[in-house]
Amino acid sequence: MNLVEHLPAAAHRRMAWRNGLGTTLEIARDTDGTKADFGWRVSMADVSQSGDFSPFPGMTRIISVLEGAGMRLNVDGLCTPALGCWETFIFSGDAQVSCKLLDGPIRDFNLIYRPDRYQGELSWLRLDGTRQLGVVATTLLFCDQGSLCILGGHSPIRLERHDAARVALASSGQTLTLQGQAHLGLIQLRPLATPKTATSGCGTCPP
Repeated sequence: MNLVEHLPAAAHRRMAWRNGLGTTLEIARDTDGTKADFGWRVSMADVSQSGDFSPFPGMTRIISVLEGAGMRLNVDGLCTPALGCWETFIFSGDAQVSCKLLDGPIRDFNLIYRPDRYQGELSWLRLDGTRQLGVVATTLLFCDQGSLCILGGHSPIRLERHDAARVALASSGQTLTLQGQAHLGLIQLRPLATPKTATSGCGTCPP
């Protein structure tokens, strides 16, 4: 049986950006929300102006645009192609990153995780009716548009716009049944059996 935790939009926690230039709505993380350290975090943020991103040393970041015309990122001096709605971009939290809004404010969606602890993925799905979904150790569903019901060995859970659900896997090979009309984000996190360690370089080269 899968254990599914409902994460209603009204309960998402607002918190300040590390650089003090805005706020984030935290949807879920792997630790108590009062702790500064985490292994992974899922959030969304309203970005009203171009500017710098907060650093997250030792983390990997996956970002998507939920609403608005999109943005371009500058990552360590290199400009990316325009990032539109539901396109994903992966970059290091150690990088110096800034964004240039294409045409007004946007809302973005973020998965941040420690690559030495987890393998993380973010994808976007269109649900039109009924669908079976395989889940991994930690799976999160985020309802971007529309609504859906989650079925699978528990009382049905209904997700409306910006609600989310966190699935704890009881055993391998488990599936969920999704029913509804919705556009949703699928976040999957697989813990690494052995934490990765940096490979030593030569005396003059960084590892």
